[in-house]
Amino acid sequence: MRSPADMQTIQIDITNACNKRCSNCTRFCGNHQKNFFMNFDTFKRAVNSLEGYDGVIGVMGGEPTLHPEFERFVLYLREKFGERKEKNRLIYPQREFIKEVRRREFESHVLRNRADGSRNFKMRGPGLWSNMGASYRGYYELIQDSFHVQFLNDHINSSYHQPGLFARKDLGIPDDEWIKLRDKCWIQNEWSATITPKGAFFCEIAGALDMLFDGPGGWKIEPGWWRRTPEEFGDQLHWCELCGFALDTFMRDAEEETDDVSPTLYEKLKELGSPRMKAGRTNLVKIENGIISEESKSPSKGFAAVSAAQPYIEHYEDRFNASNSILFVDSYEKVRIPTGNGFGVTFNKCLEDSKEWILFLEEEGKGETEIDRLIQKYILNPGTLHIGDGFAFFSKNALSLRKFGYDRIAHTRSFDEIVEAWQPNKVVKLGDMAELTKWKRGTIVAGKRYVIWGTGLSGSFIADAVESSGGTLVFAVDKDQGKDGVDFYGVTTHQPQYLLECDNEYDYLLIGHYSQFDEIRAEAVALGIPKEKIVMPYEV
Repeated sequence: MRSPADMQTIQIDITNACNKRCSNCTRFCGNHQKNFFMNFDTFKRAVNSLEGYDGVIGVMGGEPTLHPEFERFVLYLREKFGERKEKNRLIYPQREFIKEVRRREFESHVLRNRADGSRNFKMRGPGLWSNMGASYRGYYELIQDSFHVQFLNDHINSSYHQPGLFARKDLGIPDDEWIKLRDKCWIQNEWSATITPKGAFFCEIAGALDMLFDGPGGWKIEPGWWRRTPEEFGDQLHWCELCGFALDTFMRDAEEETDDVSPTLYEKLKELGSPRMKAGRTNLVKIENGIISEESKSPSKGFAAVSAAQPYIEHYEDRFNASNSILFVDSYEKVRIPTGNGFGVTFNKCLEDSKEWILFLEEEGKGETEIDRLIQKYILNPGTLHIGDGFAFFSKNALSLRKFGYDRIAHTRSFDEIVEAWQPNKVVKLGDMAELTKWKRGTIVAGKRYVIWGTGLSGSFIADAVESSGGTLVFAVDKDQGKDGVDFYGVTTHQPQYLLECDNEYDYLLIGHYSQFDEIRAEAVALGIPKEKIVMPYEV
């Protein structure tokens, strides 16, 4: 186990309300008799208590954007952390939205020196966990302005969740064996601690179980609570007895909307009066002599090893389904308003009558073809004023319009005055879009040949960076023998020893695991790879 101080992220669970019904949700959404919504004073104390914590302060649910005070919470985070300093490319139209979100995550990494002299990458600042539903779309501009990192999954494509409501005693695991399993649980060792309305917890699952079963609550939300060490976790460890993440069980597709529970947890949910159970969305897992019966398992996916490295979704970009996403513009209103007296009043009336998006025309027929092409392929930031030749495209919900206000708009005489009032960095000329959205990595050079060590999420991102920077990916390596010979973004994956056999086929080796760069580089050097051929693909 590890102290929250050593974690990449500490979550603040602001609600358990959710618009999804995923199988085996880590927050057990749908099993509660009533949704909770953290109050603002508790949220402030939670954020303030993390003063000095050098990691991501996550805003989590359920679906956090469903919280009625979400905007107020985010503005408080902005007050504490300030707006992002990096160029915000998410104000521009996005053809590959989820990749841009991933790029932003990488830009938020900074290189830290450990006490033992080694180095690792850490993220810092506010982070958001969301399924990108209608409420996310409603806050899109605020979110892109405010959060340093986002961990998104619309759950439209298949993703696989391990049962959390599972008691180790139902599997007959003895105490001595259990302590070893518990202490190396991948959730506690690789995920997050959390703060709920009932206090702070050493593990996010412990906090969720405490909320579900009305437990005694967590530690007092006060400065420095997160510095506790495993020796100080005390009675909170009893929640591990009801958690299945340290156990070797199975996985279920989230789309099946079914919770797999062991007998002990099944009885607890029945006593609780779980709405999910009453709706027939609970699978009582049959266990005989400590063995889970095959008929109780989901046929969709199984696994042999319990680890955060076990992918619950095949490719990072599968977290976002571009063909079905609610983030795209579905319709717009066309408007022409003559310059002069009455312009502002008429403009206000158009804002009031429109659903959301407006195409402002200088003359009839301008812009429609361009905008129709744009909205078919691109996600647009509703805070951006998109300027074309003889037209403009915008959302009536833009923060610039909200700040300008109806009263001031009423006194305007032309659209030029609206443009002048807009936040300058959010006025985008569509003709310049290709140059504005260009993204380069300084360490990846066009024309050079690259190999990636590590084919997980980080490796996927780096593969995209190689392609977009004009480099050539020749093959990949991964220590996981199950990936030997498997396709990875158009090239073949091999064991690391293959690097020596084909050392003339590549110019540089990129490490596809930002938190273990030093360790993997040392392995590569020990294999005989020249240190000068190993490149850090992250800006620091």
